Amino acid sequence: MILINNPIVGAFIAVIFLASMYFTIDKKFFYLVVCFFIIGVINYYSYFNINLPSDSKLKVRISDKSTYYCSARYNDKKINLKGNVFELSEGRSVWIKGNFKKEAVYEKGIVGTYTVKSYEICDEDIISKIESYRKGLHKRFSENLGKEKAALVMGVCFGDSGYIEKVQKEDFKKLGISHVISVSGLHMSIVYKVLETVIGYKIALLFSFGYMIFTGGQSSTIRAFIMIFILKIASKVYKKYDSLSSVSLAAIIILVFRPFYILDIGFMLSFLCVLGIIVFNKKIRKALYKLPSTLNESFSLSISSQIFSTPYAVVALKTFCLGSILSNLVLLPFYTVVVILGNMGLVCSAFYRLFNLINYGLFTVLMIIEFIQKVLVALLPEMLYFSYIESLVVFGLYLCYLGIKKGYMQFKYVPICIIFVLVFQSYKVFPEVSYISVNKNNVVLIQYKRTAIAVTTGNIKGNDLKVPVKIDRIFENYTGKSAISLSKRYTIKLICNRDKLEALVCFTQETNKKQKMELLKSGRDEITPFKDIVKLENDETYVPSGTIINKYIIIGNKVLKFSQGLEEIID
Repeated sequence: MILINNPIVGAFIAVIFLASMYFTIDKKFFYLVVCFFIIGVINYYSYFNINLPSDSKLKVRISDKSTYYCSARYNDKKINLKGNVFELSEGRSVWIKGNFKKEAVYEKGIVGTYTVKSYEICDEDIISKIESYRKGLHKRFSENLGKEKAALVMGVCFGDSGYIEKVQKEDFKKLGISHVISVSGLHMSIVYKVLETVIGYKIALLFSFGYMIFTGGQSSTIRAFIMIFILKIASKVYKKYDSLSSVSLAAIIILVFRPFYILDIGFMLSFLCVLGIIVFNKKIRKALYKLPSTLNESFSLSISSQIFSTPYAVVALKTFCLGSILSNLVLLPFYTVVVILGNMGLVCSAFYRLFNLINYGLFTVLMIIEFIQKVLVALLPEMLYFSYIESLVVFGLYLCYLGIKKGYMQFKYVPICIIFVLVFQSYKVFPEVSYISVNKNNVVLIQYKRTAIAVTTGNIKGNDLKVPVKIDRIFENYTGKSAISLSKRYTIKLICNRDKLEALVCFTQETNKKQKMELLKSGRDEITPFKDIVKLENDETYVPSGTIINKYIIIGNKVLKFSQGLEEIID
């Protein structure tokens, strides 16, 4: 990715990496590393280095569709669609004609944006029929269970979380069980185990592959299927199964076809969870030998799966759920029943009475889950929110612990340096502007030096802003146009358009006027002229209420957008 954007910096990092490998590992193994490195570079470059012909007909498949967003796949490459695409439906193949602009979004695997001038919907094929069947299945579950519970079944059993309300998703995040509403390795294992018991391993593998396709082929399900397949085939070809080799092969296969997954949070968490189980599960089971076998197995799986994934989740998501282990232990057995019953409902959907009987069981289990979740949400502490620096500090302390445990006592001095970092992080050397959404109210948070102010279109409290920042002042019910002068160089212009709040960074000409950041200036008093104006986009990405959607940092004459830890320079 760095090579594509800056060949000199990328080449420099590559040389350092390969040099460190050359002097620290066996030479034969080094040549193997070089081969993987070259394949990775070529694969990543070939995926993102693409130009689609303009004003030519292209056949694409709609992969994701919402009110504000539409993406499609062309030759297994993702593109954003703009223009008259409102009537297109997910899963359908479409002939489109328009103009292509190369705009890579690396963490989402998007190679560019295609502005559609005209389109022609193709006839239904197997994939679009599967998508239509999923929609019909959701409708049937809704008639029996109600919209809320049907949405949960579709998310838990078939990985379709689009029907789940944002409030429900926030409860899942607080409880640390978000993984249950996306089909994961756990789901695949449950489905395969039941199928193997009923119809044998050969047909079970075939049906599991179909289940993987039906649920959208997410990285976690592909990984689980590959590992199950290798486990079952190994004994048939007289080979010993090795879980570490199996998970490594699964990662290689997935990244060959979808190289952008290396930046995908779901991909990383899935593999880190499995890696933790492989390395630590047996050790923890031995340590907890006094517990009953069922509890021992649940505790060891839950703890070992979070050893590697939790530090990464803190850095990537900047949140930490204190009650995740308890929630997983209590709720996962019930969600396992939901997965089994939901898939039985899929198989028996054509049989009216049997389908209704299965739905009765689903309704009962979901009512129990709903009650338990309400109790846990009330009892468990609020989710902790970290700034980017604090999340790196947590990760740094974890590495220090590992270093000291391995006997490198010099690591004990690192926490002292980290304390200085924490003290200094409250002082913003460069201005920061962040978009936040609280109960459908737009909030713009502006931080510079030791001052932080929030401007909102509605009424909010300081507690509603779940960011690790002390807010000095909140301007509520904001309307009209105003400006905040940060310094002689920068002015933040705020424009209220109905309920939407828009922020612009204005690079001002030299002036002798001194402005105070905490004062909102009306449009008539703002500093003029501006030599450059940059609009800060407010993405429609879903995040928990009160947390940062997008963050922008102003350095010199550039505005840097921070998204999932990645930086994008806005001209």
